[in-house]
Amino acid sequence: MRIYFVVVAVAAGFLAFKPFQSSMSPLAIPEAAAGRSEAAPRPINANAVAYHTRDARMNAAKDEARATLPRFLALLNSSAPGTYAVKFPLTQNGATEHIWLQVDSHRDGVFRGRLANKPLNGSAYKAGDAMTVPASEIGDWSVTDRDVIYGGYTARVALADMPEDRAKAFAKRFRD
Repeated sequence: MRIYFVVVAVAAGFLAFKPFQSSMSPLAIPEAAAGRSEAAPRPINANAVAYHTRDARMNAAKDEARATLPRFLALLNSSAPGTYAVKFPLTQNGATEHIWLQVDSHRDGVFRGRLANKPLNGSAYKAGDAMTVPASEIGDWSVTDRDVIYGGYTARVALADMPEDRAKAFAKRFRD
């Protein structure tokens, strides 16, 4: 049986973390830790974790983000201060990662913006590239205002699988 993983980045360029490295080939997913299930989450680096496509916690977080997307749109339309971002699946070199798009605008069900970080699975895209993403592809959203993050449901899940010191510092920033 083949196990499929997607990479979920917690930190994005607009959060002032180091950009990810990228290459021409898909990212190699590390082996499962000793004693862990083959479908267990697998840390890639300090900011990214690979999750099985059937991971219940991650899928529940995506469902919550989609259910609360109207809240994100209301904040975006209110011009409240902050950095607005949505997470969407980006496939290149046969691998999919879920990556942040810093939103510039939303119209007719389409988000327009710039990639907030450098993709892990290839070199066809780079941080800052302009992209459009249909709202139907959104798997998470966040609004960052100074040291506070609203939304970020998939990032909250990934904290449990990241280095403890980074997770603790990051977790303090989330609000509902």
